[in-house]
Amino acid sequence: MSAKWVAYSAAILAALLWGGNFVAVRLALEYFDPYLLTALRYAFVAALIPVVGWPRLPLHLLLLYAAFSGIGQYLLSTVAIQMGLSPGLAALLMQFQVFISLLLGWLMLDEKVHATTVIGSVLGLSGLAGVLVIGDSKAPLLASLVCLTAASGWAAANVMIRRAPDNLIRLQSATGIICLPVVWIMREQLLPAAPSVMQALTQVPLAGWLPVAYVIVASFAMAQVLWGRAIGTIGVSIVSPFALLIPVFGVALAWLLLDERLSVQLLVSVLVVLVGVGVHMVPLARPARAPRMREA
Repeated sequence: MSAKWVAYSAAILAALLWGGNFVAVRLALEYFDPYLLTALRYAFVAALIPVVGWPRLPLHLLLLYAAFSGIGQYLLSTVAIQMGLSPGLAALLMQFQVFISLLLGWLMLDEKVHATTVIGSVLGLSGLAGVLVIGDSKAPLLASLVCLTAASGWAAANVMIRRAPDNLIRLQSATGIICLPVVWIMREQLLPAAPSVMQALTQVPLAGWLPVAYVIVASFAMAQVLWGRAIGTIGVSIVSPFALLIPVFGVALAWLLLDERLSVQLLVSVLVVLVGVGVHMVPLARPARAPRMREA
């Protein structure tokens, strides 16, 4: 299998893991506040620093990445769900990072954007809008704005991965170290009546720890590494539209795990998303033409 198809597979698997993340976060928030849940993520990856080492990025770039990915992408999306945003709608709104990533990749990295990518992205987001309308979801305005800010952070983190590549395990571990005290202070200031960390942790049953394990290991560590590896191989503008699959996987997993009902209209909307990804893949699947030899 070529490196290109390995990158495609990594992007699709990352989308599957992130699709499950929104279901797992909703389940975990029944036992944890969003700041403590995010702090547990950071504590896990921060503990890997002695093994993986510190990133070789300038400090200012590392701080920017930590802000975009750690605080933006992860903390704010979790806070949005805690504020009342449904997991499915959160998955939908996070996919606005596709358009933002395409724009930033074109403006800052001079990446070529295929016409099929634009068409496929529009089709995909149209299908996702159909999922939202059919589901008759209602989103609190403030929670929606928080989630859109998280999507912007994700897009900016994508561009930074491409512009200043480094080992993703090291980047996430350093992000954990940088963001952990920030989230701790935010919890103390914004949730003064919350139970102490030790009290909160000792009161959680096994059913509460299982979704946390998924959030930490699968959607935070594994998915981020797979996504970053795909971006490093084939670029931001090619990888970003695969994120349109996240709500598709999220809907399927919610149906399987949360017993949410699937209608024919909903399945049609999901099919539109898949068609959009297929359109995006058309020029990428064609084998590169060998250069023509000039006749002597």
